[in-house]
Amino acid sequence: MNKGTSKAEKKQASREMETRCWRFLRPLLAELQKQLDRRLVKTVLDLVLVIVMHRHRNNGLLLSELGERLLGSARSPAGVKRIASVLHSSRWHSRIILKYLWKQAHAKVQELWQTQHEAYVIWDESVLEKSESLKAEGLCAVRSSKAARLKRIKAGYFNPPPTVPSSCRASTGCRF
Repeated sequence: MNKGTSKAEKKQASREMETRCWRFLRPLLAELQKQLDRRLVKTVLDLVLVIVMHRHRNNGLLLSELGERLLGSARSPAGVKRIASVLHSSRWHSRIILKYLWKQAHAKVQELWQTQHEAYVIWDESVLEKSESLKAEGLCAVRSSKAARLKRIKAGYFNPPPTVPSSCRASTGCRF
């Protein structure tokens, strides 16, 4: 927020954010309420609020910082324990959250289609490291100038991979 923003304005913005998060998460919280204790459900809502309001793009948030923001600096260890209680509870699974988010996304796409708007979806390949890691089944690595470039020893990397990949030993019948 701007430096000239008063405390009252910051508090009002905080309340607005809390209300918007609660409205967005209400169906998910209702689902969690069926499986978890109400204190844990409240912790989930508070945790989402803390992450949204205090996130830092470059540094992120540490678990101890989340605990501190959740209950205050004097009770930081209790906040961390509360977060751990939610995360380690055997009464819920991440599938509940994934299912909820897919429902929300599907509803938004349907809404856009009905109003004749285009719906754009971001294709995220973050699971795959690089395009070099994409390979078809049954194929193995081959010698190439790109492989030689990638094999160069970098600072802090003292054991380069062997010249013949272990997945392509004589038993697999790969040729170079």
